[in-house]
Amino acid sequence: MIAADLALRAGKATDLASLGAQGSQRVEFQGLRREQAQAVYRICQAQEQAWREKRRVRELEELRARSGGIQVMSGPAPVSGTGDSDAVRRLQEAKQLLDARLITDSEYEAIKAKIVSS
Repeated sequence: MIAADLALRAGKATDLASLGAQGSQRVEFQGLRREQAQAVYRICQAQEQAWREKRRVRELEELRARSGGIQVMSGPAPVSGTGDSDAVRRLQEAKQLLDARLITDSEYEAIKAKIVSS
């Protein structure tokens, strides 16, 4: 790559699907050198990753709120006879979080290890 053209569109919508042509502003940069284009690309990738992480955390918090605010890794294991059923329920909740891609595989394994060890 010797040179690149960059076109940006900024809008007030929360997602691109609802943005439409109205309310957006287009800015163009033509003839960026390779180093400049790569720097812009790296910045955009970092911003996108930061927003993905914020969305993942928000979705996880919303899921916890919908389930009554119960955190899978909180508190000691119950002492009563319902400990086994509680452990099964907590494992199922952790699996649901993993399936919904709200936690990573390593986070799931950590949760599972804590539940099994208690």
